[in-house]
Amino acid sequence: MESTQAVLSTEQAAARYLAIVEPYNRALERLEQAVNAGQPLSTLNALAAETATANERHLRELESTRWPPEVDAAVARLVDDSKEAQRYWHRAQRADTRQDLIDAVISAAEHDGGQAAATIRELLGLDDYDEGTYGG
Repeated sequence: MESTQAVLSTEQAAARYLAIVEPYNRALERLEQAVNAGQPLSTLNALAAETATANERHLRELESTRWPPEVDAAVARLVDDSKEAQRYWHRAQRADTRQDLIDAVISAAEHDGGQAAATIRELLGLDDYDEGTYGG
């Protein structure tokens, strides 16, 4: 079934991109802060589950949006990276030890799509990613 959704303008795409990635970035920052603060494993598992859910949602939204042609390739790379990270987010939410959780988070971070995201931001005229925006 062909989408009837129009391709976004660069300005629309910039706003849409930020709206899509914000919940995931916020969830990721909450998890990072909780790990650094020494929160109990049960809290970390719950935050990892929230991060996995946010990543799943952001994947769906990235894939369902009709991006301007100049960002299509970078969005596809970000989607691929995020899909790869997802299995590690699921592993983190089920981790039985703090170290297993940290190892899973590190593995997920290896597939963070940072280069693709930086390219998207540049092409859409957005500022560089700043984790402070999301509470970091």
